[in-house]
Amino acid sequence: MRSLSWSDSKTIGLLKSTLHNGGVILAKGDTVLGLLADLSEKGRTELDHIKSRSKKPYLLLVGDNKKALNRIETDKYNIFQIEKLMNICWPGPVTFIFHAKSGLVPYSKSIEDTVALRIPDHAGLLQLLEDLDGLFSTSANQAGEPVPSTIEDLDSAIMESVAGVVFDDVYQKPPLSLPSTIIDCTGERMVIVREGAFDINKLANMMDTKLLS
Repeated sequence: MRSLSWSDSKTIGLLKSTLHNGGVILAKGDTVLGLLADLSEKGRTELDHIKSRSKKPYLLLVGDNKKALNRIETDKYNIFQIEKLMNICWPGPVTFIFHAKSGLVPYSKSIEDTVALRIPDHAGLLQLLEDLDGLFSTSANQAGEPVPSTIEDLDSAIMESVAGVVFDDVYQKPPLSLPSTIIDCTGERMVIVREGAFDINKLANMMDTKLLS
């Protein structure tokens, strides 16, 4: 297992190589301690193995709105409203659940044909995502176990399973981070599935907006 820093100029290249080869990365971004994997069937399988779970879909991190829209069944939506929503919340700790675009590979979406997307508010992650279609992302805990707030709280089995660890240089023992807020956009209007790090009040004027076309 290799320890890396987001501020090291060599880190992004090393992460891309590790992820491409099927390795899973433990990272601190703009929410809780997380696991990152290549957006491939191999990456999905590795995460399932580490997390001791299957069938449940993973969040996809993407680098910009265009990459997000490429995974959404845009014909179902009022795109003006969706782009407005993205511009209010992204980059940031908000995960949106959308109807998945027809033709997306099964391992990148749920069995209900939905996809969960987020653009992180973290310079290192955004740089990593520049040349990638996206990454699988999930909290660094096994299924059913608490999400660790520090690396000291991390399950040793997970630590032993990852190919690398990357943190900001200032990482010590931060206060408990919150997970992303999850918003379901598959109905006529958005529904808050989980309140997390994003201030829902910022969406007050859009909560009753019709999203589907």
